[in-house]
Amino acid sequence: TSKKSWTFGKFEARAKLPKGKNLWPAIWMMPKASVYGGWAASGEIDIMEARGERPRITQGTIHHGGAWPNNVWHGSGEKDLGKDFTADYHTFALEWDKNEIRWYVDGAQYHSENINKNMWSGKGTNPYNHNGAPFDQDFFWILNIAVGGNFFPAAQYGPQVTPDEARKWEKPTMEIDYLRVYQQK
Repeated sequence: TSKKSWTFGKFEARAKLPKGKNLWPAIWMMPKASVYGGWAASGEIDIMEARGERPRITQGTIHHGGAWPNNVWHGSGEKDLGKDFTADYHTFALEWDKNEIRWYVDGAQYHSENINKNMWSGKGTNPYNHNGAPFDQDFFWILNIAVGGNFFPAAQYGPQVTPDEARKWEKPTMEIDYLRVYQQK
């Protein structure tokens, strides 16, 4: 978790992802303060999420709309970009301004979301009083690997990983070469 936080800019992480059943690497951002309420009314920006058993697939997502369970998400969905993200380093980037968030891998844009609109989900109380909220405040970096959870529905991925299966993970680490933040003056 970074100590510093930013509103808008270009965010880059050069990383080599883990490989193994139910490994869930993520490079993401959360707001410094819960200005608009709890998760996800205050927003979440996923620069990269992946599943360890699907090394060629990544995705970028934003969460917003209202406090759970009245939240929604929008994003790229799973994208097979033809690269094994566990075999070598790749640059996962996000460009974020007051109008749009754009996702990139190795310099190639693969998705964008318009944020210059009312981001309310239409469910529960509207936490926002202007366009662009909650993506108009300082967010900080989080890099982690989770194991299992609702990102791996049993109908699609089978039962959750067991300790014996975890001992056989091919590559259970996420390696980070660098993190960079660029902002216009």
